[in-house]
Amino acid sequence: MSLSIRRLAGGLLSGLVMAMAVNTAHAQAARPTGLVVAEDVVPQTFDPTQSSQIRTWYAWQLVYEGLVRADADGSIVPVLATKWTVDKAMTTYEFTLREGVKFADGSVMGADDVVASFQRLTERGLPYAKDRFKHLEAVTKVNDRTVRFKLKQPDAGFMLNLGSPFVVGSAILSAKWLQSNDAKLAMMGTGPFQMVSYTPNTQLVLKRNDNYWNKDGAAKVTDLTIRYMPEQSAQIAALRSGQIDLMFPSAESRLQLGSAPGITTVAVSSTNTVRLNINTNRAPFSNVDFRRAMSLALNRAEIVQGAFLGEGVPSAQVPPSYSWAPKLSELKYQKHDVAQAKALLTKAGYPNGVDITLNHLAGYATYLDRFAEVLKSQMAQVGIRVTIQANQNAVWLDKQNRADYEIMTNEYAYQADPMFYLMPRPGRQGPTPPEMADLIAKTQTGSAEDYAASLRKIAVMQDDLVYPDISVAARNAWVAHSAKVAAAKPDATLSRTFLASVALK
Repeated sequence: MSLSIRRLAGGLLSGLVMAMAVNTAHAQAARPTGLVVAEDVVPQTFDPTQSSQIRTWYAWQLVYEGLVRADADGSIVPVLATKWTVDKAMTTYEFTLREGVKFADGSVMGADDVVASFQRLTERGLPYAKDRFKHLEAVTKVNDRTVRFKLKQPDAGFMLNLGSPFVVGSAILSAKWLQSNDAKLAMMGTGPFQMVSYTPNTQLVLKRNDNYWNKDGAAKVTDLTIRYMPEQSAQIAALRSGQIDLMFPSAESRLQLGSAPGITTVAVSSTNTVRLNINTNRAPFSNVDFRRAMSLALNRAEIVQGAFLGEGVPSAQVPPSYSWAPKLSELKYQKHDVAQAKALLTKAGYPNGVDITLNHLAGYATYLDRFAEVLKSQMAQVGIRVTIQANQNAVWLDKQNRADYEIMTNEYAYQADPMFYLMPRPGRQGPTPPEMADLIAKTQTGSAEDYAASLRKIAVMQDDLVYPDISVAARNAWVAHSAKVAAAKPDATLSRTFLASVALK
């Protein structure tokens, strides 16, 4: 080879190496540092009193904390409060606040912040959030380290709701920060992460809260980026290419990732229940026999196979993972019976069938999309003709909150207080049957020891009246992560709090 050719080859090789280095640098620059997680649905708001949607809660709970935490077994664990007392009437709770707790901006958390947080809830919270503390009369400051909660009447689920891992209505915000900031647009909490920035519909950037009081629970990564990617196919490609580190795959995505080198998938048996909400303000849904016909028209085993690809179990309102929950075999309308459904439809005044419309949450999850189609097919077999109205998140939520729908697909997350698997949603459907309202009231004001047994009675009544909704299945869930992640251990609540414990290799 001549000298000139050698020089040319060397120059080409050098240029190629430089180009590869530049391309690699660009790729690395495009990828945030720390842990990068993909989520399907963007948060509606960062205000923990203003949304009933599960996917929105995931952002809050990384930044905010409550006074206590209710574990899955029902035990109450201290968080921002270290101890509490309850009077004999079970209507006054006094909490001693943890010393040395700071918000992410370095300001000290105290009684004023707790009072301000619950005043916001009672004055402007979404009905869904306020309903968790419907018996709350007042929250007052005793001194800088003590707060008093006064209830209008005993509430057996009060501490459980206060300890929800999703901090809906129970998050403690900074009173001083609230004076000059909009809680819908930003977050300032005491949790393991603090908010850095949010690019709408694109990503939420968080960093480790160096002022976090709980050194044992401090975030293992310095930076956490949540990328909002509605298409799971894009998430899979990003996980494989190293653009993200962790995702929450659907059943079909999990199958695609099964043989992917360097990808680990962790399974979770969740308590999330997929449901069909019913607006009993409207005919024919105000007719109990019509509602019973709808429930009997559904073949839940087929729905689990067709909509969830076999990854789930049929479920009534209370997921079967609760040992005290009524078994499906004990419930009259939690079965599939076409003949009985047709007979009840005729009894309700619709011998020739009826046309109804489904307010379907489109683009939320593929299993919900499949559920809508399977539901339509099964309902048609008994004479109920369903038109699927596919609505995006904002429209679907507006229809839900204004009760501007007939039936609608929905999913309920883990509830620290099991009453919320059963509780009617004020303003979302017709009036609660008086006998059910009475039983709920007695259950809430009863003793904690009798709580589960009383909840069971409500569940049986809700099956009989098919109100306030029709539950179908509890689905399985997964976390998939790259080899860059040391380990990921989610729990059945599907809470995202476990992300603080995720470490990178």
